[in-house]
Amino acid sequence: MASNINIGVRHFLPVMGILFLLGGVFLAQLWDRYRRFALIIILVSFSWMAFEALRAFPNYIPYTNQFARSHPQWYYLSDSNVEWGDDTNQLAEYLRDRGETKVRAALLGGWLSKIEYGIDYINPFVIDEPVEHTRYIAIGASYLNGSTVPLIHDRAGRTITDERRRNFFAAYRDRKPEAVFGNSIYLFRED
Repeated sequence: MASNINIGVRHFLPVMGILFLLGGVFLAQLWDRYRRFALIIILVSFSWMAFEALRAFPNYIPYTNQFARSHPQWYYLSDSNVEWGDDTNQLAEYLRDRGETKVRAALLGGWLSKIEYGIDYINPFVIDEPVEHTRYIAIGASYLNGSTVPLIHDRAGRTITDERRRNFFAAYRDRKPEAVFGNSIYLFRED
Protein backbone atom coordinates (compact mmCIF):
# COMPACT_ATOMS: atom_id res chain seq x y z
CA MET A 1 0.00 0.00 0.00
CA ALA A 2 2.93 2.36 0.56
CA SER A 3 4.26 1.67 -2.93
CA ASN A 4 3.76 4.14 -5.76
CA ILE A 5 2.87 1.20 -8.02
CA ASN A 6 -0.90 1.01 -8.42
CA ILE A 7 -1.82 -2.48 -9.59
CA GLY A 8 -5.34 -2.72 -8.28
CA VAL A 9 -7.42 -3.26 -5.20
CA ARG A 10 -7.25 -7.06 -5.55
CA HIS A 11 -3.91 -7.06 -3.74
CA PHE A 12 -5.65 -5.63 -0.67
CA LEU A 13 -8.24 -8.45 -0.62
CA PRO A 14 -6.41 -10.69 1.90
CA VAL A 15 -6.89 -7.97 4.53
CA MET A 16 -10.66 -7.85 3.94
CA GLY A 17 -11.31 -11.06 5.90
CA ILE A 18 -9.55 -9.65 8.94
CA LEU A 19 -11.54 -6.40 8.65
CA PHE A 20 -14.80 -8.36 8.47
CA LEU A 21 -13.86 -10.29 11.61
CA LEU A 22 -12.97 -7.08 13.47
CA GLY A 23 -16.25 -5.51 12.35
CA GLY A 24 -18.16 -8.54 13.63
CA VAL A 25 -16.39 -8.40 17.00
CA PHE A 26 -17.15 -4.68 17.28
CA LEU A 27 -20.81 -5.25 16.40
CA ALA A 28 -21.12 -8.12 18.92
CA GLN A 29 -19.71 -5.94 21.72
CA LEU A 30 -21.99 -3.08 20.70
CA TRP A 31 -24.96 -5.48 20.71
CA ASP A 32 -24.13 -6.71 24.22
CA ARG A 33 -23.88 -3.19 25.68
CA TYR A 34 -26.28 -1.04 23.62
CA ARG A 35 -28.78 -3.33 21.96
CA ARG A 36 -31.16 -0.60 20.67
CA PHE A 37 -28.34 1.54 19.32
CA ALA A 38 -26.75 -1.51 17.66
CA LEU A 39 -30.08 -2.42 16.04
CA ILE A 40 -30.40 1.10 14.61
CA ILE A 41 -26.84 0.93 13.25
CA ILE A 42 -27.52 -2.47 11.69
CA LEU A 43 -30.78 -1.34 10.06
CA VAL A 44 -29.29 1.89 8.71
CA SER A 45 -26.15 0.15 7.44
CA PHE A 46 -27.99 -2.66 5.67
CA SER A 47 -30.51 -0.25 4.16
CA TRP A 48 -27.68 1.92 2.89
CA MET A 49 -25.87 -1.09 1.41
CA ALA A 50 -29.06 -2.35 -0.27
CA PHE A 51 -29.73 1.07 -1.77
CA GLU A 52 -26.15 1.32 -3.09
CA ALA A 53 -26.31 -2.20 -4.56
CA LEU A 54 -29.54 -1.35 -6.38
CA ARG A 55 -28.14 1.97 -7.59
CA ALA A 56 -25.03 0.30 -9.02
CA PHE A 57 -26.89 -2.56 -10.73
CA PRO A 58 -25.79 -4.03 -13.16
CA ASN A 59 -22.49 -2.15 -13.38
CA TYR A 60 -20.72 -3.40 -10.29
CA ILE A 61 -17.16 -3.39 -11.66
CA PRO A 62 -16.92 0.40 -12.20
CA TYR A 63 -18.89 1.17 -9.03
CA THR A 64 -17.69 4.08 -6.94
CA ASN A 65 -19.39 4.91 -3.68
CA GLN A 66 -21.61 7.91 -3.06
CA PHE A 67 -18.72 9.97 -1.72
CA ALA A 68 -16.98 9.74 -5.10
CA ARG A 69 -20.03 10.57 -7.24
CA SER A 70 -18.92 14.11 -8.02
CA HIS A 71 -16.73 12.76 -10.83
CA PRO A 72 -17.43 10.10 -13.47
CA GLN A 73 -15.93 6.63 -12.96
CA TRP A 74 -13.10 7.25 -15.43
CA TYR A 75 -11.77 9.96 -13.12
CA TYR A 76 -11.02 7.56 -10.25
CA LEU A 77 -10.67 4.09 -11.73
CA SER A 78 -8.35 2.51 -14.24
CA ASP A 79 -7.52 -0.72 -15.98
CA SER A 80 -9.32 -3.83 -14.70
CA ASN A 81 -10.85 -1.86 -11.82
CA VAL A 82 -13.31 -0.31 -14.25
CA GLU A 83 -13.12 -1.93 -17.66
CA TRP A 84 -12.96 -5.52 -18.84
CA GLY A 85 -14.39 -5.10 -22.33
CA ASP A 86 -17.61 -6.73 -21.16
CA ASP A 87 -19.72 -3.81 -22.37
CA THR A 88 -18.52 -3.93 -25.98
CA ASN A 89 -21.58 -5.96 -26.95
CA GLN A 90 -23.83 -3.06 -25.91
CA LEU A 91 -21.61 -0.64 -27.84
CA ALA A 92 -21.73 -2.84 -30.96
CA GLU A 93 -25.51 -3.16 -30.73
CA TYR A 94 -25.88 0.62 -30.37
CA LEU A 95 -23.67 1.23 -33.41
CA ARG A 96 -25.40 -1.41 -35.55
CA ASP A 97 -28.79 0.12 -34.69
CA ARG A 98 -27.47 3.36 -36.22
CA GLY A 99 -26.10 1.66 -39.33
CA GLU A 100 -22.46 1.92 -38.27
CA THR A 101 -19.93 -0.80 -39.02
CA LYS A 102 -16.76 1.02 -37.90
CA VAL A 103 -15.72 2.98 -34.85
CA ARG A 104 -12.47 4.52 -33.74
CA ALA A 105 -12.01 2.91 -30.39
CA ALA A 106 -9.64 2.66 -27.46
CA LEU A 107 -11.07 -0.13 -25.32
CA LEU A 108 -9.59 -2.80 -23.11
CA GLY A 109 -10.44 -6.01 -24.94
CA GLY A 110 -12.58 -4.14 -27.47
CA TRP A 111 -10.66 -5.44 -30.46
CA LEU A 112 -12.00 -8.93 -29.66
CA SER A 113 -15.51 -7.69 -30.43
CA LYS A 114 -14.74 -7.28 -34.11
CA ILE A 115 -15.03 -11.01 -34.60
CA GLU A 116 -18.03 -11.55 -32.33
CA TYR A 117 -20.08 -8.41 -33.00
CA GLY A 118 -19.10 -7.37 -36.53
CA ILE A 119 -17.84 -3.87 -35.75
CA ASP A 120 -14.44 -2.82 -37.10
CA TYR A 121 -12.34 -1.05 -34.50
CA ILE A 122 -10.07 1.61 -35.98
CA ASN A 123 -6.91 2.37 -34.01
CA PRO A 124 -7.05 5.96 -32.73
CA PHE A 125 -3.43 5.95 -31.53
CA VAL A 126 -1.99 7.51 -34.63
CA ILE A 127 -0.12 10.79 -34.79
CA ASP A 128 1.32 12.65 -37.77
CA GLU A 129 -0.80 10.55 -40.12
CA PRO A 130 -4.41 10.71 -41.25
CA VAL A 131 -6.76 8.45 -39.30
CA GLU A 132 -9.75 6.87 -40.99
CA HIS A 133 -12.76 9.04 -40.16
CA THR A 134 -15.66 7.42 -38.37
CA ARG A 135 -18.85 8.98 -37.10
CA TYR A 136 -18.12 7.85 -33.53
CA ILE A 137 -15.18 7.36 -31.22
CA ALA A 138 -15.50 5.00 -28.25
CA ILE A 139 -13.11 5.53 -25.37
CA GLY A 140 -12.77 3.21 -22.40
CA ALA A 141 -12.47 4.74 -18.95
CA SER A 142 -8.84 3.69 -18.58
CA TYR A 143 -7.91 5.44 -21.79
CA LEU A 144 -10.04 8.50 -21.07
CA ASN A 145 -8.15 9.20 -17.86
CA GLY A 146 -4.86 8.54 -19.64
CA SER A 147 -3.55 5.78 -17.40
CA THR A 148 -3.38 3.02 -20.01
CA VAL A 149 -2.66 4.95 -23.19
CA PRO A 150 0.22 3.02 -24.79
CA LEU A 151 3.53 4.46 -25.90
CA ILE A 152 2.96 6.16 -29.23
CA HIS A 153 5.66 6.89 -31.80
CA ASP A 154 5.63 9.59 -34.45
CA ARG A 155 6.73 9.01 -38.06
CA ALA A 156 10.36 9.62 -37.12
CA GLY A 157 10.13 6.87 -34.47
CA ARG A 158 10.24 9.25 -31.51
CA THR A 159 8.07 8.39 -28.53
CA ILE A 160 5.64 11.11 -27.50
CA THR A 161 6.11 12.59 -24.04
CA ASP A 162 4.39 11.08 -21.00
CA GLU A 163 2.31 14.21 -20.55
CA ARG A 164 1.08 14.09 -24.15
CA ARG A 165 0.40 10.37 -23.80
CA ARG A 166 -1.64 10.86 -20.59
CA ASN A 167 -3.60 13.67 -22.22
CA PHE A 168 -4.14 11.95 -25.55
CA PHE A 169 -7.93 11.99 -25.01
CA ALA A 170 -8.08 15.14 -22.86
CA ALA A 171 -10.31 16.88 -25.41
CA TYR A 172 -13.07 14.37 -24.59
CA ARG A 173 -12.93 14.60 -20.81
CA ASP A 174 -15.19 17.65 -20.59
CA ARG A 175 -17.48 16.63 -23.44
CA LYS A 176 -20.81 15.00 -22.81
CA PRO A 177 -20.83 11.52 -24.37
CA GLU A 178 -23.72 10.51 -26.60
CA ALA A 179 -23.92 7.22 -24.72
CA VAL A 180 -22.18 5.44 -21.86
CA PHE A 181 -22.07 1.66 -21.67
CA GLY A 182 -21.61 -0.04 -18.31
CA ASN A 183 -20.07 3.14 -16.86
CA SER A 184 -16.87 2.10 -18.60
CA ILE A 185 -17.21 2.90 -22.33
CA TYR A 186 -17.88 6.48 -23.41
CA LEU A 187 -19.16 7.02 -26.95
CA PHE A 188 -18.68 10.43 -28.57
CA ARG A 189 -20.16 11.55 -31.87
CA GLU A 190 -17.53 13.04 -34.15
CA ASP A 191 -19.55 14.80 -36.86
